[in-house]
Amino acid sequence: MIKTVLVDDDANSRRAAAAALKDYEEIDVTAEFDCGEALFEYLQNNSAELVFLDIELEKETGFEIAAKLRDKYPKIMFVFLTGHSTYAIDGYDFQPVNFLTKPINPDKLRRTIDLVLDRSSGKKSFKSGKIMFKCIKGYNLIDTKDICYIERRGRKNWLVTGKGEVQIAYYTMGELMDMLEGYGFFLCHQSYIISLDKIEAIYEEGRLLYYARLRGCAAGIPISRGHYDELRRAVKEIGGAVRI
Repeated sequence: MIKTVLVDDDANSRRAAAAALKDYEEIDVTAEFDCGEALFEYLQNNSAELVFLDIELEKETGFEIAAKLRDKYPKIMFVFLTGHSTYAIDGYDFQPVNFLTKPINPDKLRRTIDLVLDRSSGKKSFKSGKIMFKCIKGYNLIDTKDICYIERRGRKNWLVTGKGEVQIAYYTMGELMDMLEGYGFFLCHQSYIISLDKIEAIYEEGRLLYYARLRGCAAGIPISRGHYDELRRAVKEIGGAVRI
């Protein structure tokens, strides 16, 4: 059983989340709070493995609470909740297990619980398969194993494989991360999503300038300073043969 805590200042949302989680025998909701202060008071004397965390809290944002959790309790997993999907790009900066929009979609919750169980067991396995991307003219079915990275250039998105690149529709980075969920991709920079499986090396070039080298790609991919340590951990978790 995974000890789980809900943090949401809307009582109806807490009840809805608790009701949805009752369908999962692996999840044990042990406490519910309406603010981060109450959460941290609880954690002083109680353990938790997973927090469902609303972003739009009255006293402080879920992002602020996530930053404190990552600092004080780095082993606690968390899932962001919000009524507005536009928060997704900011939420992924913290590398949560997942990002759920309220009301919670049952299929998305099922996939989220699967990811939680994988992390909890220390197992890292990625899905494989093809995804249909909307392009400038029509649609393109692309095998996720072929994708090296996706880059935002201005207001255009480019999907890069070892064979070349294709311009895809204007998805937000959050939307792209949702599409690639479970396939082994990482938002390493506000303009780049990379394949963990394609990473050959992660290195520093100059003071606080970080890059990833990918198989099949000549240029280094920039890594945001705030994502550098998270990416290193993600690579180590999958046991990749990567020079760090």
